[in-house]
Amino acid sequence: MLCQRTPLKPIPSNIIPHHELTPYQRGQIAGAKAAGARVCDIVTATSRSKSTVLSTLRQADVRLEGLSKPRSGRPRLYSDRVKRNLIRHCRLHPEHTYTQVRKAIDSEISTSSITRILGEVGIGNWKAKKRPFLTPEIAAIRLQWCKARAHWTVEDWKKYMWSDECSIERGRGKQQEWVFRTPIQKWAPEMVQTYGTGKDIKTMVWGCFWGDGRSSLHILDRDFESKKHGYSANSYIEVLDAGLAQHYQEDLVFMQDNAPIHTARKVKDWFKEQEVRTTDWPPYSPDLNPIEHLWWELKKKVFHDYPELLRGGKGEEDIGALEEACKEAWKVLPQELLDSLIGSMTKRIETCITAKGWHTKY
Repeated sequence: MLCQRTPLKPIPSNIIPHHELTPYQRGQIAGAKAAGARVCDIVTATSRSKSTVLSTLRQADVRLEGLSKPRSGRPRLYSDRVKRNLIRHCRLHPEHTYTQVRKAIDSEISTSSITRILGEVGIGNWKAKKRPFLTPEIAAIRLQWCKARAHWTVEDWKKYMWSDECSIERGRGKQQEWVFRTPIQKWAPEMVQTYGTGKDIKTMVWGCFWGDGRSSLHILDRDFESKKHGYSANSYIEVLDAGLAQHYQEDLVFMQDNAPIHTARKVKDWFKEQEVRTTDWPPYSPDLNPIEHLWWELKKKVFHDYPELLRGGKGEEDIGALEEACKEAWKVLPQELLDSLIGSMTKRIETCITAKGWHTKY
């Protein structure tokens, strides 16, 4: 008896559409047919459409264990030559945009294809790291400085008094917040970490630390007798008098970078008068000064421990509160952190030598 169906009859609601069958399900259909079941009975039993059942039966002999046959897929829109040119160009010009790459290789290849091709050879598109500008001459000086200290141990580096200034602006350096939310809450006000868009109050601080100690954190005062009323050599000498003179010992070496206020003649004279030993320092080398990472930790701690600062105004009292918060946060930075930064010097030196004096990850 033939199975009858009305041509335009609505598809039953129990039919499962648009799902590829598994090898097991195909085996069920083929087995039912081999046992003598009618197509309409198989449709009812499997909740598959008639066309799916018929297609499965027609291709049963050409499928391997019920697996889908390989699909040809969309043909490539680029040649092997374009692929080679793309990889070569991106290796030679890593700073180019996708548009510049397409123009250079004279191809309308899609961005997704570029990403896939480069991914096959381990190349991705990343934000470039920001570092000071270096010339071959400066890189050579950095390399020479590091090679001269390649044999130093952590005990040697503990004798350095690491120093620097840092500008701390309210809200800048606050630790990234993480929140538990659902996708629909993405832009809810309580799920967004905000920041100021205009200039906010800030202060310039100075500090130093060494193997078994640290100075107090000092505020640099602007020199209103200087040409631009900024920070001058006089400002620097004031913090040296207050923060370095009382801590310096003969077996220590004071480290400072090559900022103009550090290399002024009157500053050099101050070091001679105080009999403070200083070290030469390679130019543009914040990656070799561990105190740079300490400033980052200090900013995080200030705005974590004193969240009320973020709600303050811009008056003298608010600036004073920011300065006091910085001083207090500096005092309680854990000694373990300072020890780990000094301990990183051997690796910093090694990394710089490996980079032949050029930029490092620090």
